[in-house]
Amino acid sequence: MISLNSGIRDRQLIALRSQRSQVLMLIVGMLMIAMTTSASFGQTQSQTNAKEQALKETSSRRIQQQVNAVVINAFRATHDGWSSDEVILQSELNDLFLSSCEDLINESNAGFDEKTMPTTEDLNWALMNLRKAGKLKSKTTKRKRIDTTSVSHIAEIVTRSMSDKHQCSIDRMMCNSELRAEFDQAAKEIDDSINSYAVRKAAFQLRKARRLRPELITRIADWGRNVSSHSIQDILDNPKLLNEHPGIYIFSDATGYLYIGQTDNLRERLLQHLDESHNLSLAKYLDTEANDSISIEVHDFDPESQASKTMVRRAYESALIASRKPRFNIQP
Repeated sequence: MISLNSGIRDRQLIALRSQRSQVLMLIVGMLMIAMTTSASFGQTQSQTNAKEQALKETSSRRIQQQVNAVVINAFRATHDGWSSDEVILQSELNDLFLSSCEDLINESNAGFDEKTMPTTEDLNWALMNLRKAGKLKSKTTKRKRIDTTSVSHIAEIVTRSMSDKHQCSIDRMMCNSELRAEFDQAAKEIDDSINSYAVRKAAFQLRKARRLRPELITRIADWGRNVSSHSIQDILDNPKLLNEHPGIYIFSDATGYLYIGQTDNLRERLLQHLDESHNLSLAKYLDTEANDSISIEVHDFDPESQASKTMVRRAYESALIASRKPRFNIQP
């Protein structure tokens, strides 16, 4: 009897193990199918993404080729012997060039849509790049000679200030209508009788002479920087324009850079300067009538950033002093 029951149990165990084995094999089979399907889907999806990217790149190249063709033809039709730089710098020439681009786009039915329609900045930027690539092939027969010596300081101050504020080059500023207008306005605020074209041309000349290279530390500093500019009267009337943050401040006027300093409290330090500066040369200058034309550029840093450390701010200050050479600083 015992032997019989034992035999039955053995057969039941064997059957149970067989069922478990079959179930496991079924699960493994299902997993392998799922993995194969997933891999196949992933490969298909990857191939699809690659095709889509290739199509986008092809479309982007095609659009740029169309833009370049428009720009080249518009330049040939309107430059009237002037260089591409002059077509950018001279307002009337630039208006003619952009108007011709618009006419050519409308006439050519190039297939631009809302997303791909080139902006005026795109068109000006393409003109600059085509000139650098040597693809304009048009002779320059006219030159506008103008002495920019007297406005060179203003051109440098405005260009560096806007470059710090907007993180862009002088080329980008001149290609973008809004930045160009801001550039002109900033120069007028220093000297309201100034010739805007002369300042633009001076900025291009400084760029070609490599005198507008941004200081290394201003390019690598990531301290939540906010750049703004104020007149002395603006600050006296409303000190709260300045935060009680660490930062750098730069005094300048039409004669060039005057003084650069650093502080852990911008509002407090600048009010001290405007009351009675510890720098005697700057204090004397501020007591003259010239202070009406003085601008103060402020680099306001996040109080929680590395700029909270005096050593870091002094390194930033020294880099600016070395490259901009303000009149009333002791050279580091």
